[in-house]
Amino acid sequence: MLFKISFQNLKKNVKDYSIYFITLILGVCIFYIFNAIGEQTVMMKVSDTISDTIATMEKAISAMSVVVSFILGFLIVYASRFFLKRRKREFGIYQLLGMRKSGISKILLAETFFIGICSLVFGLLSGIVLSQFMSLFVASMFKADMKQFLFVVSGKAIKKTILYFCLIYFAVLIMNIFVIGRTRLIDLINNGKKGEKVRWKNPVLCLILFLAACLILGMAYYNVTLGAENLVRETDVFLQIFLGILGTFLVFWSISGLAEFLLRKMPGIYYKRLHSFVLNEIKSQMNTAVSAGSIICLLLFSTICFLSGAFSLKGYKEETVAGLAPISASIFTDMRDGRTAVDVLAEKGITAGNFTKTVDIFTYQTDTVTEESVLGSYADVLGFGEDYNRLKIDVIRLKDYNAAAEMYGKKQLSLSEQEYAIVSDYENAIGFFNEGLKVNDTIVVKGSVLKAKYRECQNGFLMMQYSPGNMGLIVVPDQISFDPEERVGNYFLIDTEEEIAELLEPVRKELFISTQSEIYDESIGSSGLVIFISLYLGIVFMISGAAILALKEMADAIDSRGKYRILRNLGAGEREISRALFQKMVVFFGFPLILAVIHSVFGIQVVNGMLNIYHSDGMINSLTAAAVMIFVIYGGYFFLSYLFCRRVIK
Repeated sequence: MLFKISFQNLKKNVKDYSIYFITLILGVCIFYIFNAIGEQTVMMKVSDTISDTIATMEKAISAMSVVVSFILGFLIVYASRFFLKRRKREFGIYQLLGMRKSGISKILLAETFFIGICSLVFGLLSGIVLSQFMSLFVASMFKADMKQFLFVVSGKAIKKTILYFCLIYFAVLIMNIFVIGRTRLIDLINNGKKGEKVRWKNPVLCLILFLAACLILGMAYYNVTLGAENLVRETDVFLQIFLGILGTFLVFWSISGLAEFLLRKMPGIYYKRLHSFVLNEIKSQMNTAVSAGSIICLLLFSTICFLSGAFSLKGYKEETVAGLAPISASIFTDMRDGRTAVDVLAEKGITAGNFTKTVDIFTYQTDTVTEESVLGSYADVLGFGEDYNRLKIDVIRLKDYNAAAEMYGKKQLSLSEQEYAIVSDYENAIGFFNEGLKVNDTIVVKGSVLKAKYRECQNGFLMMQYSPGNMGLIVVPDQISFDPEERVGNYFLIDTEEEIAELLEPVRKELFISTQSEIYDESIGSSGLVIFISLYLGIVFMISGAAILALKEMADAIDSRGKYRILRNLGAGEREISRALFQKMVVFFGFPLILAVIHSVFGIQVVNGMLNIYHSDGMINSLTAAAVMIFVIYGGYFFLSYLFCRRVIK
């Protein structure tokens, strides 16, 4: 009998449960897809570096899944409370008819179990199918060979999804039973007559708090962008986060009362059509959803920053990696034991004949070329101390540097017999040298007085690295000779059409080797790791925020049916009523998004700074990707909730 009642309730309320059901399916689907990445990539042929990156990504996603489970758990609890609230009168009637609370709990158990099983099954099936497309995305991201592509079902991900989902649903069930057990019969019966308490807000207070919120947010925006250099402690960073949260909360608290006050001063707008009704509905919703609106705004803000930052990092890495690794390999060895890179390679039977093109060059150090002698008085301004000032800077002759520059496709230099140049590609070092050249442009090398040819540090390097790392190099004319014992570094540059990582493997313990393939793989791996973590959290955050708004709109539509009935009795047409509903929902969905976008203008700059993205042509692509995802998920929830609410008020 109880099972029959449960089944009839679900059948009767299937449309009411649609958004809840879709959210559960999406949650299960996303959870499975990202936790199955490790097994989905087994059939891919990738390098050891990419394989290690995927393994790291799998561990990171597994750790993030704990956070995601709490977010989804909160969402399911919120949705369950919504539907429980809608049905309290129904449960009160059951009790009046003689049903015990244990019977009501059994009905809830049956309904919860049926919804959970259905959403779990449909979510897993959807996840299994969509995870195959995720495999293609992963392969494209990591440049993997997909010749052995197979349809893969991850048993490990299925078990983990079922376990987490069951734990969440068990908590929801306990909460529902507890709520029913603690609620009095009179409260159950009168539930439909109770509305959310709406407090009137003083417009002057709203204006003061709104201006205070703008000031607080303005301070936070300035501190994390133009004033970022002053954020030297962790407490400074957390303070900006607190200011952002506080400012957002105050905006949501004050905006409804302020907007009503301002629009009342414009009767041509306020009394046009159903604008006064729409504004009062928005005010009512805003007043009862200040905390929820603030949280949703911050979730959307986090999503936009995550996604734009991740895709910007990918674009930036792709832009810079070609300049960081333009040839097959670069090899470095210090000259303490007198052996060059060519000597070490020859011991393993590797000669220059194995490669298409090579360059063999040396760097030197002398007592007269130090940080202090190059930077001049600016070294004292830096205040790094005597140990830093006495550090020697590597020196290279012009023909050797130009040979390396030609290999790397960099600008070649020209110097007279009395000139020198400074070369670096590390941003901070470039800044130091540029300031030093303003106060000192003369150095002494092996008795020769040289003057700076260029008033700025030139961009260049000798060794390929994963990121710009040339801290400084002095290029001097060829006629300056150095003693053999002054040689400190030997660079052997290789360019060939063959993959040489395995060929050079036997000498890695004796030489510092950097290959083009390894740099590309590391670049792809690091950006891919950030992208997948950002996608995982971003999608879950967006689903959670949109679902909460949709459920809130559904609840308000059910409570407001009487108001729309009065509008019809007063002569308002269906088209006008639908327009009023649409306008109200656009504002309710749109305001958190607009404020989140404003936050993101400054938040994206912070994220890019944290990821060391100083300039990137991929910013437009990253923002486009974030906008498309918001349109599909957030816009989809808006559309579904609008259809539901329009059906309810009719």
